Amino acid sequence: MSYSAIDRENKIIEVLQKKGSASIQELAEILKVSTMTIHRDLNKMEHAGYIQKKHGGVILAGKLTAANKHACAMCNKPVSERTIFIVQFENGEQKRACCAHCGLMIQSQSKGAWQSLTADYLHGHVVSANHAIYIFGSDLNVCCVPSILSFGSRQDADKFQKGFGGSLVTMEAAIHRLHGMMHTH
Repeated sequence: MSYSAIDRENKIIEVLQKKGSASIQELAEILKVSTMTIHRDLNKMEHAGYIQKKHGGVILAGKLTAANKHACAMCNKPVSERTIFIVQFENGEQKRACCAHCGLMIQSQSKGAWQSLTADYLHGHVVSANHAIYIFGSDLNVCCVPSILSFGSRQDADKFQKGFGGSLVTMEAAIHRLHGMMHTH
């Protein structure tokens, strides 16, 4: 699998969140890139304050917290523009989520949610979360599990479902399924 620069950064953060630290060589092997590519990625991430480079390795910096606009308000994973979900509140506050799974959880558990927006998974443009079509539980897990991907059109969602499976659902149905799963565990 070939990773984009943003995907590599997200994967590096994910590895560091799980393990606490990692070596340059280990990250290069996980991402299947050269150590020089890892060094370039880490230099950019260190400059942004996300990580701290140590001799031969890297650790997370204190900047990655739930209050950070680049971390999911639900699970604290990095937020990707491709799967972002934004919940806006009546008081002007805004919470960002890494994916529709976390975004729908925030939306359903919060009082005063005014509007929600989500990125169309195929095209990247932002659409109203209320009008989006969701694929619940496809074979493609890009973030949290169960995977919930957002689409701006039913036609695109149908095409995606044919290749990757899952169920096409509305926002309300996706929330209902998530809550049902929480009650069975």
